[in-house]
Amino acid sequence: MCFFNKKKKEKKDIKNVEQNENKEVKVEQSKEEQKKEEISSQDKTKKAVYRVLYDKEDKLWKIKKDGAKRVIDSKKTKEEALVRVQELSDSQDTKFVVYKKDGKFQKKANLNLKNDNK
Repeated sequence: MCFFNKKKKEKKDIKNVEQNENKEVKVEQSKEEQKKEEISSQDKTKKAVYRVLYDKEDKLWKIKKDGAKRVIDSKKTKEEALVRVQELSDSQDTKFVVYKKDGKFQKKANLNLKNDNK
């Protein structure tokens, strides 16, 4: 084999090695992307929960959504707050949690209210 043919063969070998390395990197990147997509899809499947809490300072029943900084709505009576949170949970197909005036847990789920004639 002549000198120039050896050089050509070495270049081809180097290109093949580089291509294989690039393929491996792409496979690893695609696996990482798949993991990220799985994680993001799991986050999307988790539904937020509404909470009905009593604020002693304002003397109002407040509706908050998990992860939110601000209050969604405030009502004077617990019944009004329950009606409003029922509307919100039905429209977004989520659950809600109700607390007593002293802050203790009372109920969780989609409640059938007295005023509801479904």
